[in-house]
Amino acid sequence: MLYVFRVAKECVGSTRSVPKLKQQYLTPRFAIALACFCAAAGLLTVYGSVQALLNIWQTDDLKSMGLAVPFVCFALILRAWRRIGWESSGSWWGFALLAGSATLMFLRDRTLFIVTVNKDWLLQLPPLPLVAVVYATGMVLLFGGRRLLRAAWFPVLFMWAVIPVPQTFSSRIDLPLQHASATVARAFAHALGQPLTQDKLRLMFTPDFGMFIAPGCNGIRGAITLGMAAIVVGYIYRFRWFVYAPVVAGAVLLGYLFNFLRLCLLVIYYKIALPYPWLQHHAKRADYLIGGCLFVCALAIFFTVANKLRQDLPDDTLPQEAQPAVPQKRTPALPYLAKVAAVLALSTVFGFDVLYAHIAGPAPVGRAPAPVALPLQIGNFTLARAWNDTLIGGTIVYTWGDYQSNADPSLHVAMGISPVFGVHDAEVCHIARGEDPTWHGQIAAPSPDSEIDLTAATYNNGVTQRLEASTVCDAGACKQFSQTSQHITLIYSYPHKGLPMKADTTRAVPVLFKVETLDTTTPAAAMEPVLAATLTQFLKEADLVRLTAPYGKL
Repeated sequence: MLYVFRVAKECVGSTRSVPKLKQQYLTPRFAIALACFCAAAGLLTVYGSVQALLNIWQTDDLKSMGLAVPFVCFALILRAWRRIGWESSGSWWGFALLAGSATLMFLRDRTLFIVTVNKDWLLQLPPLPLVAVVYATGMVLLFGGRRLLRAAWFPVLFMWAVIPVPQTFSSRIDLPLQHASATVARAFAHALGQPLTQDKLRLMFTPDFGMFIAPGCNGIRGAITLGMAAIVVGYIYRFRWFVYAPVVAGAVLLGYLFNFLRLCLLVIYYKIALPYPWLQHHAKRADYLIGGCLFVCALAIFFTVANKLRQDLPDDTLPQEAQPAVPQKRTPALPYLAKVAAVLALSTVFGFDVLYAHIAGPAPVGRAPAPVALPLQIGNFTLARAWNDTLIGGTIVYTWGDYQSNADPSLHVAMGISPVFGVHDAEVCHIARGEDPTWHGQIAAPSPDSEIDLTAATYNNGVTQRLEASTVCDAGACKQFSQTSQHITLIYSYPHKGLPMKADTTRAVPVLFKVETLDTTTPAAAMEPVLAATLTQFLKEADLVRLTAPYGKL
């Protein structure tokens, strides 16, 4: 037995002499810097969403405050990460979320998939706030792990506020508040003995001097800003629900209250400026100055109350900054660097088009292809006139041709081809303008090449009744579909054939048709088959694949 133990001891000792690879670790600062770099580079995987959000923030003042949300959430995630000692036990499930969201966004950018509810609520799938939440969840789970995800649940979910208010907010709440603000300002002016014109939204002190109560004057932006600040402050101060809810509601009401005060002070300024023309020229600056000062006062009042409530909290609900710091844990280098490499590879695959366009630079001026001339004759229809719908900057939205029937000159079909824009549905624009269709359905029409599937709707403005039908031509076919139930309409088309890691030189081409009649008394259910028959007769001789082929080349 002693001999056996001696031999075993010698064998164990011999294993100790074998050299082992030393485990390499990353410093916390370097690991966090790599995670932040990957979070920025990973935006290429959802570049379509980023571009859409930037466009919304730049063009919609009511939603522009969503620009601050990603930066606030980023700071709060780092705050939560520091509180758990920069633990980096990430999970590859986070990478699966990132890859899934990148694939969905790749398909979303190359197809049309829209849901409308009751014709007044529109949703393109997947919605942009959901993409933001999934992206933040994937990054947190990949580099920080489940523990960080539990610690940073609030900033991850708060990414939904990248679009603070839905599209229907303007018609349901924003416009009524505009009239309420105008009523308050008008009543205050009457209380000061100042006569005004009868226009409800215009307060004219003289024929040439007055103010218009625009939607931006109703205080909704200030109220939402204070409300979002209250949500973040309530989370940081760890208010309980019976404190949290009144603080948020009070912040929103404070924003409205100070906006009404701003309007009243502005009325006083206009009354003072009546005999002084030089003051009248600075009314706009005075509005900005009054509004800015009052908003700062509102913020001061809000944070004073919030700090007071924070000081009155019990000891067990104090912020965790007052607790001892968690010791920092070392991060193994190889697994962490593998995750970094995976994110960078995913960003390269799905952001190749963006990177290629950035390296190639903008196209030379004057190289943009001119609209292709429409054919003078399509079957039994002759081109009567042609024109372009353009934006303010000169971009052509649609190239139109009005075709007249040779057999019956009263029958006209207008065909519009978009030379620049991608997949698009006309009903989306009508819903945005508050125009509801009187009928909605699907039309299948034969053509020389193949059958054409169109999404169609009828509209009646009291002067004309028209049928609008749209389709998307791509990969040798023109297909667009819709499924309509009592309250929900689903509009979709096939994905574009472009693939990642390949410079795509083609695009899907939207085509729109309009058939009008002066008969506005016939019900849409009876008029739609008549208008659809005219369109079907036109499409029977129209080779859309050949007509749209020049527009599908980038």
